[in-house]
Amino acid sequence: MKLKLNYSVKFYWGAILIIASFVFGLITKFLFFYPTTNQNTRLSMVVIYIITWPMLFLGVYWMGKDYAESLQKYMRYRYYHKYVKVRTKKAYHATKERTRKIRTKTKERTTKIRAQAKERSNTFKAKTKVRTDQIKNRLKRK
Repeated sequence: MKLKLNYSVKFYWGAILIIASFVFGLITKFLFFYPTTNQNTRLSMVVIYIITWPMLFLGVYWMGKDYAESLQKYMRYRYYHKYVKVRTKKAYHATKERTRKIRTKTKERTTKIRAQAKERSNTFKAKTKVRTDQIKNRLKRK
């Protein structure tokens, strides 16, 4: 089952905001704890770090809302009922076709085996007939 999900522009902006939030958050944490920075730089890093949290929440909201709407159709009973119905028909027809192929192969092999068995039986009968005739001929001579 392949999900065909189409997303809006808000979804992609949400993804960008989430990634940017993480990147800026990591950079600001690194620069905040870096020992050679001055007080103004540390204060600006705290402000930027605080701003990254609303960016993260906004990105999660935009992305989550759009993603939930697109996935909602796959969570409905009607979709799965239709999907199961189509796949069941496909499996039925595939099984039916393979059964036909196996049936024809079986018939061909059965006729071939019967012909071989009949041929062997005829050769066995012929050999036994020859042998019985030889035995009868010996008995007649005596």
